[in-house]
Amino acid sequence: MNSLVTTKQKPSIFEDHLRRAFGDEIARVGKLPLIERYRYVAWMIDYGLKHGVKNTREPRGVTE
Repeated sequence: MNSLVTTKQKPSIFEDHLRRAFGDEIARVGKLPLIERYRYVAWMIDYGLKHGVKNTREPRGVTE
């Protein structure tokens, strides 16, 4: 059987799991290099705080 979708285009099982469990945005972030993920999480926290999200829990080593 010859498929139009190449192997490179097929998502891996892990990527498919991330997409189902957390949505497209987190699946995209999960493929970023580690330092880029840290920057994204730091940006997400800052953005939330700027827009009124209350951060009552202690950070767990994500942004230091």
